[in-house]
Formats: sequence, C-alpha cells, structure tokens
Amino acid sequence: MRVAKFCEHNIRVTEAGKALELLRLEHHTEVDVKVTDCFRRCLECREKPFCRIQLTTVEAKDAEGLVNKIIQSIHQ
Repeated sequence: MRVAKFCEHNIRVTEAGKALELLRLEHHTEVDVKVTDCFRRCLECREKPFCRIQLTTVEAKDAEGLVNKIIQSIHQ
C-alpha cells in the first residue's frame, strides 16, 4: 500500500483536507494517509492542495483533482 503524506498547514489553507477525507473514506484499501508538520514548500502550500507520495509531489487545483491524481499515481 502506498502512503500519501499531507502537510498540516496545506490542509488548513486549501482543499487538501477534503482530499484527505475522500481518500480515507473511498480509497482506504489503496492509500494510507498520513499528516506531517511541514514540507517547507510555503509558496506552493498557500495556493493549491498537494501531497507527497514517496519522493514525488502530487498537486491539483482542487480536492477531487488531487484525489484523481493520487489514484493515478499509485496505479502506475
């Protein structure tokens, strides 16, 4: 199972929290979701939801787009 790590601050200021909940509810068998303190990507963090899967940053303009990209990423 792949791990998607979310930045705590990004969850508060974007739709990343909604993406996190969608993953936990609808894709819990495919993705393990973790929340970390900070990724030190402050400029990006304020603008759009994102997460890290291994060493890759996955980002989108909204929560649903982020979930779709995460699912695509784990199936590659």
